[in-house]
Amino acid sequence: MEFGVFDHLDRNDLPLKDFYEARLKLIEAYDRAGFYAYHLAEHHSTPIGLAPSPSVFLSAVAQRTRRLRFGPLVYALPVHHPLRLIEEICMLDQLSGGRLEIGF
Repeated sequence: MEFGVFDHLDRNDLPLKDFYEARLKLIEAYDRAGFYAYHLAEHHSTPIGLAPSPSVFLSAVAQRTRRLRFGPLVYALPVHHPLRLIEEICMLDQLSGGRLEIGF
């Protein structure tokens, strides 16, 4: 059996820079602990929407982890330009060594 994490980057009392850093350190711990995957929700203009650009946040995840698979759940297609999104997906997959998992 493999375990993964589904996450919302929801607002708390930390300054945003510290919030992102704390969450990235937690994701590093998931990688060290042997979790299979980390998936991130895409929300816009809500308190649970502090990752409105999942690709940007997940590129940091790619650089800080070695085995953990990751991806957005899901890309909200109506708010993305199709060409730009496929380019981001391809670039993120290359940066991660093929660990990206996507959902639409």
